[in-house]
Amino acid sequence: MNQQARCVVSALFAAVSVSAAGPARADVTVSGDVSPTGATDPWDLGASPLLVAGTIPGPPRSGSVLVTNRGTVISAGAILGGPYEEGSGTIEVTGYRSTWINNGTLELGGHESSTGTLIVRRGAQVITDDLVVSGPYPHAHGTVLVEGYDATLTSRTLARIGDMWGGRVDIRQGASFFSHDVWFGYTGSRTPYGPIQANITGSGSRWVSTGGFYVGTAGRAARVSVYRGELSTVNAAVTGNSAENSVVTVSGWGGTWVNQGLLEVGSIQGFGGVVLGAHGTLVTDETVIRSQTGAGYLYLDDVYASWINHGDVTVLSSASTLWADSVLHVDFGGSVTIGGLLRVAPLPGGPGRPSWGVIIKDGNLTAGAIELVEDAGFYFQEGRLETGSFVGDLNNSPYGTLVVGEAYASTSIAGSYAQRWLASTRFTVAGPSAAPLLYVDGDVVLEGGALEVRAADGALPFQAGDTVTLLGWGGALVGAFESVDIDLPLAPGLAWDTSALYLTGQIVAVPG
Repeated sequence: MNQQARCVVSALFAAVSVSAAGPARADVTVSGDVSPTGATDPWDLGASPLLVAGTIPGPPRSGSVLVTNRGTVISAGAILGGPYEEGSGTIEVTGYRSTWINNGTLELGGHESSTGTLIVRRGAQVITDDLVVSGPYPHAHGTVLVEGYDATLTSRTLARIGDMWGGRVDIRQGASFFSHDVWFGYTGSRTPYGPIQANITGSGSRWVSTGGFYVGTAGRAARVSVYRGELSTVNAAVTGNSAENSVVTVSGWGGTWVNQGLLEVGSIQGFGGVVLGAHGTLVTDETVIRSQTGAGYLYLDDVYASWINHGDVTVLSSASTLWADSVLHVDFGGSVTIGGLLRVAPLPGGPGRPSWGVIIKDGNLTAGAIELVEDAGFYFQEGRLETGSFVGDLNNSPYGTLVVGEAYASTSIAGSYAQRWLASTRFTVAGPSAAPLLYVDGDVVLEGGALEVRAADGALPFQAGDTVTLLGWGGALVGAFESVDIDLPLAPGLAWDTSALYLTGQIVAVPG
């Protein structure tokens, strides 16, 4: 937009504001070290950048700009805290229709030992091209606060949060941040001088990013927290450095992270993680997790934590020791649903054998298919597992429940199946079946536990001679269930004959 057009738009905006507001006065208030001078409303700086604090060499300086009562500022680039050292600059835009439009880069902390603070409150709007929260200077620090319903910050091109020192973004109380490409840690400095932090807090608070979303890029570690708010990203990556992991946490009622495209967690060195806390929800299309000795991970570690992945998930893990931490860890009743293939394999170039790629400790995992490559670690300790197919040996440890026939009509295991004491296999049956509902290519080893057979919704009573083939195996069947509980509807006078269960895997409805 040229200077003449901006002046016309500003004049029209001011006229509309005065007409709608009546006697209310629009304000742009400047104090301290600010360049240029001569603030008006609307304050259109033309081709001049807005410099707040540190505008000339000398002792530490401070300055501020306050935009209220539908005031308007238009600038061609801005530095808060710079370009000279030890400046402390603040811009606050507050109230409905109070607006700052910056056609250029907005830099918070624009020189060594400088600070810059942007505050957007209660329905105000700030629009910029590039946003730099802490520039690439020692001891430079930037802070962004977007607070209150309808308060909006928009970065039209690139948002860089935390370069050499640190940076912080807070979106809360129903505010919104709209961005395109986002980089947490941009310059590549691996020295953890200060925290890089972003928080999305409270119902209605949201961050919508339409470009790449890179948490902990160039070796820097960052923290992103979503508590009862919403994060929407495209092709996000969560990585860190050798000293500290980058972590995204999602928790609280309504706390949600939705990522379109590919989510990458960890790097070839294996740093970076996602933690889903109580009531937190993650929704993804495709996911790759890379972990060396447990340093790349996705944890569900509290009640009602939920991860829904529509496509495939790849877990690549390795460790020099057997007891490294897990990569995908489901505990405390958390729930994972994977629409496609869950593939667990060694990390290329990683040391040693695959460690515990997946642990179901106390939660639910449902996947269209599961594939273990080179005996990759899959530990089914407790909770609930359901899949259409499983490639590898499946060991159902104590307290685990293998579910067959609910999300998928049947389950095949290309390997062996072992059920330990106190574990169970639960079938949901819709009607008679000649083909096995659970087929195991290799051996079936039963060391006790339970067999439970339940009716699907709407199942009709079974008639005399109806057969249900529960199990099939290509190797040997060894052992037996400790208990068999069949709860299927029968026509009057019938009972279930289980005498062939360990010979053919079948149960038959016979006269009682």
